Amino acid sequence: MPSLRARAPRVRRTLLSLTACAATALTVTLTGPPGPAAAGPALRAAPSDAGWRVVPLGGGSYEVSWTSPTDLPIGSDRPTITGDGLSFGAPTVGADGRTVTAVVTASSAPTIGDLDVVLSGDRLDEPGFDPADVGSADPLPDRVTQDLAAGDPGEPGSYEVVTSDYDWDRVQLPGMDEPIEMIGHVVEPAPGESTGPRPLVLFMHGRHSVCYNPDDPDDFGNDSWPCRAPFAEIPSHLGYDYVQRVLASQGYATVSVRVNGINGQDWALPDGGADARAAIVQEHLDRWVDIAGEHQVDLDQVVLVGHSRGGEGVDRASIQIPESAPYRIAGQVLLAPTDFAWHTAPYVPTVTVLPYCDGDVYDLQGQRFTDVARDLAPGDDSLKSSVMVMGANHNFFNTEWTPGLSAAPSWDDWGGRRRETCGTRHPDRLSPVEQQAVGTAYVAGAVHLFTGENDYAPLFDGSPTTVPSIGDADVLTHAIGGGRDIRRPGPDARPTVPTGDADARLCDGATSQSASFAICGRRNDQYVTPHWRERGERTPTRKFLEVAWREAGAAGGLSFQEPLDLSTDRLELRTIADPTYGDPNLQVRISDSAGNSAVLDPEPGTEPVALPAIRYATKLWGTAVLVDASGATGVDLADITKVELVGGTAEGRVWIADVAAAPAVLAPPQTERLARVLIGDVSIDEGDGGRSVARVPWTIDGTVTRPARFVVFTAGQERGQTQRLVVDVAPGQTQGTIPVEYTADDTFGYDQLTQIALWPLEGVATDDYLGSLTVVDDDPEPTITIDAPRTVREGQAIKVEVTVRGSAGIDLYAFGRVVRGPGANLQEADVPAKWLQQHGDPGKPGRPLWRAYTYVSADIPAGRKTVTLTVPTVADGKREHAEYLHLRVNVADQAQQRIKVKVVDAR
Repeated sequence: MPSLRARAPRVRRTLLSLTACAATALTVTLTGPPGPAAAGPALRAAPSDAGWRVVPLGGGSYEVSWTSPTDLPIGSDRPTITGDGLSFGAPTVGADGRTVTAVVTASSAPTIGDLDVVLSGDRLDEPGFDPADVGSADPLPDRVTQDLAAGDPGEPGSYEVVTSDYDWDRVQLPGMDEPIEMIGHVVEPAPGESTGPRPLVLFMHGRHSVCYNPDDPDDFGNDSWPCRAPFAEIPSHLGYDYVQRVLASQGYATVSVRVNGINGQDWALPDGGADARAAIVQEHLDRWVDIAGEHQVDLDQVVLVGHSRGGEGVDRASIQIPESAPYRIAGQVLLAPTDFAWHTAPYVPTVTVLPYCDGDVYDLQGQRFTDVARDLAPGDDSLKSSVMVMGANHNFFNTEWTPGLSAAPSWDDWGGRRRETCGTRHPDRLSPVEQQAVGTAYVAGAVHLFTGENDYAPLFDGSPTTVPSIGDADVLTHAIGGGRDIRRPGPDARPTVPTGDADARLCDGATSQSASFAICGRRNDQYVTPHWRERGERTPTRKFLEVAWREAGAAGGLSFQEPLDLSTDRLELRTIADPTYGDPNLQVRISDSAGNSAVLDPEPGTEPVALPAIRYATKLWGTAVLVDASGATGVDLADITKVELVGGTAEGRVWIADVAAAPAVLAPPQTERLARVLIGDVSIDEGDGGRSVARVPWTIDGTVTRPARFVVFTAGQERGQTQRLVVDVAPGQTQGTIPVEYTADDTFGYDQLTQIALWPLEGVATDDYLGSLTVVDDDPEPTITIDAPRTVREGQAIKVEVTVRGSAGIDLYAFGRVVRGPGANLQEADVPAKWLQQHGDPGKPGRPLWRAYTYVSADIPAGRKTVTLTVPTVADGKREHAEYLHLRVNVADQAQQRIKVKVVDAR
């Protein structure tokens, strides 16, 4: 058969080409594989480890995959493979929609029993739903709130509304076979309404099933794309019509765009389709330039709203759209977004809505859009707000994902017990109508804020503010930017000397099974930590202040290198309360450089609280503790050098993300954009000569005006190729390279793949952040000869000899499966029962072996020349006709060859 070396140049090659030889001997030529799942010999899982597969790739690297017995759920989160102490590369989902694969470098093969596949907080390879077992049936305590001084943004305005839809020419995007639709649902004020220039609000939905069968509620067509009869498309883009109508009645033009074409194909994209979604945002805006006049649209005021993966997509668009574009992004609202890339859009005001009961983007990774922004762009005063909606799930922000409202079958993404926290019968769980009321108010409120109405800021800046349209819904917020003068633990502030029985220390914002006090989330196996890096991740961390006390009145806090001015600004502390100890009942002590101090209470409604308990799902999330220092006496409010927390309970623990002086008025909008760093894929021939270094180029789009830094993480196929380094970028620099070491030899082996990821630190944003180096093996391919006897007698073993001819520096795998063939097929009774128990699924003695899924296998370690596949037979003492064993033999999981062996009576 022809060589398939070119079909998969990025993975190690183990494909076979067969030619016939004398008798039943076969000659096999090794070339490249058809896909990652066929990368090498699998370590066979025990029966209890069904679906798992570990493939050694050589050099201490292993490809780990798990195949679900049913289709994986289609949602915005992506399944990941985890194991304690192991760092896996980016996961991919196979074309079958069931197989998850990732590569890990380790000193020994991962133990299958120690691995899990996790999606939305649930271990898919284990029965049950993990977050379902433990929670609280008690409602949240009432919190003091005050009504917003501005008009309720959740209430419709006075303008008449009209709707229309467009279907423009489709767009071909890289990495996807089918072009992407350009469909928009427009809701806007009627043409005769005197609104003046209308800001444009563009909505983008997230990842959801794309097709459904109107006659069968359980049939989604395996999520194949495009939809073909009898299947119809799920109109996810119509799911925000309820918000669009309110905005249009208030004077805004809105359009919601459909991206089912991306949802149906993004399983093959390493970034989950974020760049493709960003491209579609820009395609729509580019075409709105031509029609803005007839819709009275002001393209200098564009607000993007993205839900789920649509949130990451619109943020990526905000990063990419240059200052020179004929439209300007005034702000963005991200509803339950993903942020696989740890991206954020510098200088673009951003509101990120986090549903506490999100059963899809379970880790609330959208918090990164706020946290990463704090340190990224010098001089960035854009507001970055996080909005925690208690009792909200992921799907119900979209009516087309909501049971009872959707055209297609839909579901509640939260799967816990009904009467416990987040369950459908818990008093704090929001109904679809209640959740959509919150979505309307906060999306519309953000649009008002981003288009110049600063009276809406209290909805987003940590103030205990509410509006009538959301009823009793409990919404917590915090913010950075907006003109705040921030002090960060570590770079700007150091721990104070504790007073009383207390500790105050800096810790890394990460979780770990380790007991190290240097890690904030040490020994964490039960909490969701949106502010902190999860176990196994290699992304940058930030410092937090950890304060723990063991007696009331004990205190600890931060001492600043540069004083804070609270003479006109209020004090804000983003504070995470440890739920182990309940609500901490804290006071705040401020001190000036002369040693004068004052102890103050948080503003009512902003006292730090521990969020509701859910097994494996309690969130450690920073609420805003606000302090009005204007009434403090005996202390110089313009010269605050220390802020300390005074414990009011017998014991407790909190973590402080940062401390800020917040002005009463938001900083004005900014138009600048940050330069972007991009990396791509590089392929080179291996050559020879031992250890070599390749250089993978990166480029800068835009102008770097001050020193910048980003982090590089490489994961190679050999021990020692996993590295993390910081790259410094000088002002004016436009390009650079990342060194990657590899081994060049003259022995046939795998292509060597090194994955590269970039994470932003300061002064430069990352855009195309995933790259790779492929070192293509160019050494002669060995051949494999397979020999089997034509005939054996009962009682003799059938021995199939597999011989490697030539030099192979990789482990191979020989596998033979008994298949159905002409003549009388060998039966279960014709082989030893004990052997069959280990090599098949025995049933009845008279059943053919092929029905018992009988197999034989053997590893061929690198350097070994031959192995034998053995099928023992038994002599039954009966006179009978000849029987036949038909064996389909694979070497290295690829090409197949059938072998026929005749079994005759013993003498």
